[in-house]
Amino acid sequence: MMAHEILMSVENGLLRVAQIEDGVLISMQAAPLGKAETETSMVGQIYLARVERVVERLQAAFVDIGFDKSAFLGAREARALLPEATRDTPIEDCVEDGDTVLVQVTRPSQGDKGTQVTADVTLAGRGVVLAPCRSRIAVSRQIEDEAERARLTELAEKIRAGDGVDAVDVEGMDGPSGWVLRTAAAGQDIDALAADMANVAAQWEALLERAENAEPPCLIHEDLGPVEKALRDLVRADTRAVVVEGAAALAVAKGFMRQYMPALADILSGADEGEILFDRHDVAGQLDKALAPRLDLPSGAWLMIETTEAMTTIDVNSGSAEDDALAVNLQAAAAIAKQIRLRALGGLVAIDFIDMNDESAHEAVLKALDEGFDGDKNPVRIGPMSEFGVVEMTRRREVMTLAEALRQNGAANG
Repeated sequence: MMAHEILMSVENGLLRVAQIEDGVLISMQAAPLGKAETETSMVGQIYLARVERVVERLQAAFVDIGFDKSAFLGAREARALLPEATRDTPIEDCVEDGDTVLVQVTRPSQGDKGTQVTADVTLAGRGVVLAPCRSRIAVSRQIEDEAERARLTELAEKIRAGDGVDAVDVEGMDGPSGWVLRTAAAGQDIDALAADMANVAAQWEALLERAENAEPPCLIHEDLGPVEKALRDLVRADTRAVVVEGAAALAVAKGFMRQYMPALADILSGADEGEILFDRHDVAGQLDKALAPRLDLPSGAWLMIETTEAMTTIDVNSGSAEDDALAVNLQAAAAIAKQIRLRALGGLVAIDFIDMNDESAHEAVLKALDEGFDGDKNPVRIGPMSEFGVVEMTRRREVMTLAEALRQNGAANG
């Protein structure tokens, strides 16, 4: 089992969160502390919005959430408002000019692109997510054990129906509200799961009450602060240590874990006095490599990673490697998956591997690339390898790439 650690460092009002597996940096997040309206803090916020205009030719609506630039609500994201909607239902059947709707930010504004929102509003807890616009019970795909998936689904159905516990019955768009069971729900008994669901349901009822008494545009719900959110989303059953550098952040973390993760409170500690936390595991050095376009591989081969607004290209170069093309490509495939996840890259990615003539070698490299994304929360689709050794793949975009997040928050050289 991999040794999973979380390191949190606070400097100049900025929280940086590093996830480590067996001494290797696998992800880095950066977010400003405090509740200021910043692009990184907007995602997940829920607004009572007013539809300004529906544009049929774009199959989208522009909605006012209280900012200078209107937010963008696409037809696919608006269909949650119609229980009978299909994938072909047009935007004009979902909303009209002047409508008041609850929307949730999915992507902040970037450049000329405005904020993107969805009407498929969700509310997350420690181990569950309430999905009022859906009706089914779903389980995170990161829980791979089929028996555990079935057990959790059965428990959630019992809780929703009040079978053996107090019912957690939230009215949704079309009958009882749906729920998503997160990876943190794995192993929970019915009482713990019911308590988590009840807590989120109470938050939802309070949110609806605020919305009923508000006038659009209005902010209705803010997500947790960055320290609490990192703990909620990143701590796993196998996390062996959470180390926080910064007295105020440590106090927040202790309070959150005492309330929501008391069984794991012992894994939390503060950094040693005078310690530079990111010196552990050479996180700073690993971060520098993650921001560089060139990545050297142990074999002597190297990767060149270049990202534009349209796509990311990755070129595998044999360099001084003495191994054959298959061995180099297998090493590169594993490294590429790690780098895509660490750099928070998304959208279209084109990978130019070293040419190989054997079809079985092509399949081996594709398998290694696919396995590198095991446990990735973002959906990935990998295409076949062309006769020239090129693989095209897509990964759901995150809010920002690692470079963008660090650059926006002034932490690139931190």
